[in-house]
Amino acid sequence: MEKYEITELIKDGAGETIGYVLNTGSIIDNEQAVYMIELGELSNVSALSNRRGEEIIKGKGFDINSLPELK
Repeated sequence: MEKYEITELIKDGAGETIGYVLNTGSIIDNEQAVYMIELGELSNVSALSNRRGEEIIKGKGFDINSLPELK
């Protein structure tokens, strides 16, 4: 199974992360990222549930918000 990594963030006008760019150049949304994490396809992130029950993406050993934003 091929492993992918998130390399860039996609943010909306309010600065909220709404998507991710993979090392292959593919673009995915949060729901796809969570699904890929569950399948073990994303190697540098994990998914956690916040207090509202929403799945959030966290970097493994790094702050995911330190990744560059797609321009």
